[in-house]
Amino acid sequence: MRYYNVWQLARAIEFLQETVIAGEFNSSNLGPIRVPDERMNHWYVPMLRYCQTQCEQLELAAALARFHHFNQEIRQGITWSELRNQAKVLLEAIHSELCYRRFAFVPTEKATMHDKFGSSWEGIWARFPEVKEDSQRAADCYALEQNTACVFQMMRVAEIGLRNIAKQVGVRLTDKGKPQPTEYATWDKVIQGINAKITAARALAHGPKKNMKLQFYSQAADQCVFIRDIWRNEISHTRKSYNDAEALGVITRIREFMELLSKGIQ
Repeated sequence: MRYYNVWQLARAIEFLQETVIAGEFNSSNLGPIRVPDERMNHWYVPMLRYCQTQCEQLELAAALARFHHFNQEIRQGITWSELRNQAKVLLEAIHSELCYRRFAFVPTEKATMHDKFGSSWEGIWARFPEVKEDSQRAADCYALEQNTACVFQMMRVAEIGLRNIAKQVGVRLTDKGKPQPTEYATWDKVIQGINAKITAARALAHGPKKNMKLQFYSQAADQCVFIRDIWRNEISHTRKSYNDAEALGVITRIREFMELLSKGIQ
C-alpha cells in the first residue's frame, strides 16, 4: 500500500489557486510587467517545485508535461498575466487527471491501529524478521477493510511460527521416502511431527529445565492446532469471510502467539 498525505495535494492546489488570483490582480493593476525576480525565486519557484513533486507522486502525466512549459517561461522572464495563465492551465490539468485517481479513506480508529502497529510488533520482527512483510500487509488489509485478506496474511505469519517450532524440536519429514522441507508439508503433518518429537523426548530422563522447554513447545503446538482448526482451514478452503472484529481478533491472537515464540525460542 502506498501512503500519501492528501493535505500535500490540497496545499499544492491552494497555491496554484492563489497564483491565479495574484496574477489576475497584478496584471490588472500593474499592467504587462514581469514578476520581480526576488518574488519569483523565493516564493513561486520553490512552491512550483513542491507542486511538481506532488504530481510526480500521483503520476499526473499531463500536469507534469505542463511544468516543462511553465519552467521555460520562468527562465525567459514571465509577466503576471503569463503567470496567471500558466497556473490556470496547470490547475485544470491536475483537476482533469484527479478524476482518474483513487484514494482510500482509513477511519480514525483503524488509522490509529495502523500507525501503532509497528511498535507492538517490533520485538517479534527483531526475532523473526521473515514475518515482517506479511504482518505489515495484514495491517494494510485490515485498514482497508479487506478483512478476509488480512486473516490470510496472518495465517502466513502463523505458519512461519509453526515451522520455527518444528525446527527447534528437530522435526525431520519425508514424502515418498525422500526428505521434505517443512514449508512444503501440510500443517497437520508438521504438527504431527512436532508432537511425535515431544512425546519421544518425554520418554527420556531429563531435568526440570528440559521439562519446562518441552512443556513450552507442547503448548505452542497446541496453539497451532487451535489456529489451524479455527482459522487456517477455513481461510484456505474459502469456507468463510471475516468482518472487522474477527480480523482484529486474528491479528491479536497471532501477535500473542508470535510473542510467545519470540520469548521461548532461543
